[in-house]
Amino acid sequence: MALELVVLIKVVPDGKEVFVDPVNFTLNRSMATNVLNPADENALEAALRIKDEHDARITVMTMAPPFAEPFLLECMSRGADQAVLISDRAVAGSDTYPTSLTVAAAIKHLGKVDIVFAGEKTSDSSTGHVGPGVAEFLEAELASYSRSCRYEDGFVTAERVLEEGVEVVKIPTPAVVTVITDSNIPRRATLRKKLNAQKKGIIVWSLQDIGLPSDWVGLRSSPTVVKKMLPFPAIERKGKVIGLDMMDDFVKELVDTGIIRQGGN
Repeated sequence: MALELVVLIKVVPDGKEVFVDPVNFTLNRSMATNVLNPADENALEAALRIKDEHDARITVMTMAPPFAEPFLLECMSRGADQAVLISDRAVAGSDTYPTSLTVAAAIKHLGKVDIVFAGEKTSDSSTGHVGPGVAEFLEAELASYSRSCRYEDGFVTAERVLEEGVEVVKIPTPAVVTVITDSNIPRRATLRKKLNAQKKGIIVWSLQDIGLPSDWVGLRSSPTVVKKMLPFPAIERKGKVIGLDMMDDFVKELVDTGIIRQGGN
């Protein structure tokens, strides 16, 4: 039986064009160019590499308005077999808790799933909550912050990047793996797969389709409350030109201020 893989993606605003609603402190996505979250591209590539080695089927999934459809088609053009868009007005304003709940419900609605891949975090909020949250709701094992993973005989072996070094874990499926940014080089789409993606189209599910009550999601059901936002203070930076004749004085200044330390063998 083929492995069933799910890759979670998110369409995020370009970091250079982020605007915040001054009333409810949520991102105003209508004013920014949308892009595929960078870490999610690495998550897709990690799933595709397992598909290269095993008989596997990849479903790419996101919770978003219809504007996400081209990005799902792009993922199918790179090798995903089908795409699911969870789109419902009731989910608007959801924080990571109802988002994880909704995505987990959609994954359960798919049926048998062996491995769920997600990016380590998204560039718009950087919480890193959704992958672990989905694992919790699915009651699945989790390997977070992974730079590589492989599958063999019902187990996933992943290399996790930690502050102290690299940890290698072996967990049984079903499993959730979150993939760090720049851990691999995502492959490009092909023309043939682009045409196939257009023919297949996108599966669109509402909350009713996945059996989730509307009062469990959305802004009102989100425990995160942003009470105030302040602009980050600008840092005044100064520069100066250092000539060769000033180099000795400049090095002494760096040593005196503690920027560099003098010594060594």
